[in-house]
Amino acid sequence: MTHGLLHGIITSGHLKSIGLVSMLLLLLASCTTQQRLTRLDQEVTGLLDQAQEIQFGEGVEPERLDIDGYTPFVPREDGDALSLDLRKALELAARHSREYQTAKETLYLSALSLRSAQHAWEWNPTHNLSALFGIKQDPSETTFSTDVGLGFSKRLLSGGRIAGSLALNTLRYFSGDHSVSMQTIAELTVNQPLLRGAGALVAREPLTQAERNLIYALRNYVRAREALLITVADLYYDVLNAGADLRVAEQSLASFQYSAKRSEAMGEFGGKVTQIDVGQARQRVLNAESNLVTCQANLRSAKDRLKIALAIPLETEIAVDANDFQELLDRPLPKPEFSLEEGIALALSQRLDLANQQDQLADAERAVRIAEDDMRAEVNLTGSATARSQRRNRLSTPRLGDADFAIGLDMDLPFDRTEETIALRRAQIAQQRQQRNLSAMRDEIVQSLRSTWVALEAYARRVEIQKLSVQLAEQRVENSRMLFEDGRIAIRDYLDAQDDLSDARNSLTRQLVAHRMSWLRLLYQLDELNVDSQTLWTERLEVN
Repeated sequence: MTHGLLHGIITSGHLKSIGLVSMLLLLLASCTTQQRLTRLDQEVTGLLDQAQEIQFGEGVEPERLDIDGYTPFVPREDGDALSLDLRKALELAARHSREYQTAKETLYLSALSLRSAQHAWEWNPTHNLSALFGIKQDPSETTFSTDVGLGFSKRLLSGGRIAGSLALNTLRYFSGDHSVSMQTIAELTVNQPLLRGAGALVAREPLTQAERNLIYALRNYVRAREALLITVADLYYDVLNAGADLRVAEQSLASFQYSAKRSEAMGEFGGKVTQIDVGQARQRVLNAESNLVTCQANLRSAKDRLKIALAIPLETEIAVDANDFQELLDRPLPKPEFSLEEGIALALSQRLDLANQQDQLADAERAVRIAEDDMRAEVNLTGSATARSQRRNRLSTPRLGDADFAIGLDMDLPFDRTEETIALRRAQIAQQRQQRNLSAMRDEIVQSLRSTWVALEAYARRVEIQKLSVQLAEQRVENSRMLFEDGRIAIRDYLDAQDDLSDARNSLTRQLVAHRMSWLRLLYQLDELNVDSQTLWTERLEVN
């Protein structure tokens, strides 16, 4: 009996229309998850292209965020050391840096938020499909009912909302007269605020803020990759510096060992070297050995810090290119082609983080106006129109001529606006705070730029001084060696000359690296690095 009953339900003629509607709904929802994700990626790419055009103008090569393309670093199978120069280190950071991937994802998520806000303003479909099989015992009654509907909803810039639907209701009795009842219903409703919430300023605020947030995220992303360049360059030069210190320490140890052996030999053959002088030479050797151990440890630590920044496994051995340091040593130091005052004006006009602060002040001002709007009375005009077909045993269209209409007002008078008043006061305070933040950032930019400018000039002068100091120290060591071998000076004077040469060489490397990093930081503070998103390289890194 049950099988026959279900067969009757499925094959009933009045359910054919329901099946057609159901198939349509299934087809609309048949897109696979991957297809939806692919379409979403295309939409996000379009939003990012628009944001880049707004921020940087036309003609700029658009960036592509391959969110799913991140791959961890794979160590070499041969076990050889990974050779790095600065360009190679930056390319590895672009591909494997965890921080850079996070920056990309943050920008992508902001574009997703904008897409979500846009969706609320589109013609959004609505649908429903329900079926109910019911049995009553007293009186005995068996029924099967369905409710199928399609519709839409749309937000309006005026602050209102319009919605429409077309529904089909069916009811089939399987006891008694076995009658079928079908009815179609068409409905249209409109809701329009007249006071509170009316107008594009308030209605569009979520979309407006999402659009602006994407611009902010794009600026932050550009600044983040420039900051990553600074970080990687700083760590890379730390390795170079530590390597240079190690080489100086090795040279010093070899020189002290030679001096100690020379002093011992001269003492044994009746030279003018006393046992005190021999002891001092041996002590210098021990100190040099201790310094060598320290330099080796410093080099390992500097390499580990660089590996972490590049997301390279710590067990991977790396070897940096000393030619990068030699280029710093051989070529002229870069110099600004403008005055400090011109640099400050340039930074204030094009710094992306300052632009964010300025635009966020506009956001805060807009938030105050919206909070003031919330203080008004809420008066909404509502209207609806509903048309139905007659209930019968076959499908029929709604009778538009007999439609029902309704219009009215929905009011919430401002008797209690405590929460809204609190929100307004908070918005006003947030605006004042943002004004202070903007002023503080301007001062910080000027102060930081001045500090870097002074440091750059100081390091340039120190480099020139240390180059002369190294030359003098080398001449002094050579002269002291000849005088010591002739027995005309004590071993202490020769050892002091060697110490001074080691200090001069170490100081020169530090000053060169410090000048280079100050130069890069100056460009970063001016937003003049122009970093490539795929390689993190910039022409500004070319040693001029």
